[in-house]
Amino acid sequence: MDTSRNGIASTTEAEAPESQSVGTYYDHRIFDIMAQLGDGNLHYGYWLDENDQSTLEEAMEQMTAQMIRRLAPNSGDRILDVGCGNGTPALRLARACDVEVVGISVSERQVARANERARSAGLADRVRFERVDAMRLPYAADFFDGAWAIESMFHMPDKARVLSQIARVLRPEGRFPIADLVYRKLSAGTSPLAEAGYTSVYASLTEFDAYAELVEGAGLIPLEVTDITERTARSNACFADWMRTQRDQYVELFGAAGFDMLLANQEAMAHIPDLGYAMVTARHP
Repeated sequence: MDTSRNGIASTTEAEAPESQSVGTYYDHRIFDIMAQLGDGNLHYGYWLDENDQSTLEEAMEQMTAQMIRRLAPNSGDRILDVGCGNGTPALRLARACDVEVVGISVSERQVARANERARSAGLADRVRFERVDAMRLPYAADFFDGAWAIESMFHMPDKARVLSQIARVLRPEGRFPIADLVYRKLSAGTSPLAEAGYTSVYASLTEFDAYAELVEGAGLIPLEVTDITERTARSNACFADWMRTQRDQYVELFGAAGFDMLLANQEAMAHIPDLGYAMVTARHP
């Protein structure tokens, strides 16, 4: 593969996270426990409708499938995975579409874990993971045929800057699907996630109605901005149920009181009416 090819809407935020604080957060040993869920998936599930009886693990796989469909890559494409987590979606993408994937994260532990999983899967020749800040992408212009971001954009200290960086490294016509937590509606000055006990690493959320303008301001064309909250709403309660099955491991790290607080916070996420989920698909002009 040839490697030589070379006025923003504001977000509604509490205190925007710094990149290093996000990296430190995901380096915590708690994510060694969470890596046991759903083959290492660290994102919401997608249920087709209210009659869909899929497990959380199956629904997370369906979320990845929805992203692959929107990305619509061609064989041989080079794809940027922005906020790669443990690498599970990137590996699924590489298996399904015969593409090269470069996954990035600010978490050293996630990058190490993801690269080991790529080696174990026999995909290290096409999938690699790098410790890179999405605010400062080190890649040449037009380097990627496509990109995606699965639940990483709400961590970004400056979404406008990240979107502009992605627009710079995407080739013309390159697609960029985004799965992101959003505020459906938000009263001025409120931060429901902070009230639920969550740190600022989860606080950089955009209002749903502002997303198209945010994407356009970065020089990308929004093809889809869809509220899929009803398809993802079971995820928090399902994850809380899974946490209960791993109680002993959580208690070993945080103590019983710490586990109870984490569980209460997770359950509170399921009952925040202003919190929603958007599926956004953008295209480079």
